[in-house]
Order: sequence, then C-alpha cells, then structure tokens
Amino acid sequence: MAQILPFVRRCKVFGPDATLAMGEAYDKAIGTIHTDAESEFVVRELIAKRIIQIAQKDVVDRDQLCTSGAQTSILFGISALGRA
Repeated sequence: MAQILPFVRRCKVFGPDATLAMGEAYDKAIGTIHTDAESEFVVRELIAKRIIQIAQKDVVDRDQLCTSGAQTSILFGISALGRA
C-alpha cells in the first residue's frame, strides 16, 4: 500500500480510510498490467496520479479507484486486465 505514497505531492490531505483505499486500489491496478523494465516506473506513476486525482474528488471506493487507475494504463496499450 505504501508504494503509492511517493506519488502524493502537495495536494489535498487524505484521511486514513482514503489512504488505505488508494493504496489497495493502486496495488490492485498495478497487478493488472504488464510492462517492460523501461516503462514500469512511468506506468506506475501514471496509475498513482490517476488514483490520487479521483480520490481528490472524494471517491474512496477501492474498485472505482482501481478501475480509473487501470484505465490510465489502457490508454498507453499496457493493460492486461484479464490477469486481474
């Protein structure tokens, strides 16, 4: 879960429930992708930023956050949602 925290820049302060939901959504979304070593960090950062962006709108549903994050990777042709 803590892997998403480095991507949280100066923005809205999230409570413990939102932080937990974001972390779980991030872990789940990351588990749905296949990347090469060169693009892995970039893809992880894009997913994290998308989850944070949605959470800033007070969305704390883990599944909704995960779906939004995973959809970000689809835009770059890096998704393997069937793996989830």
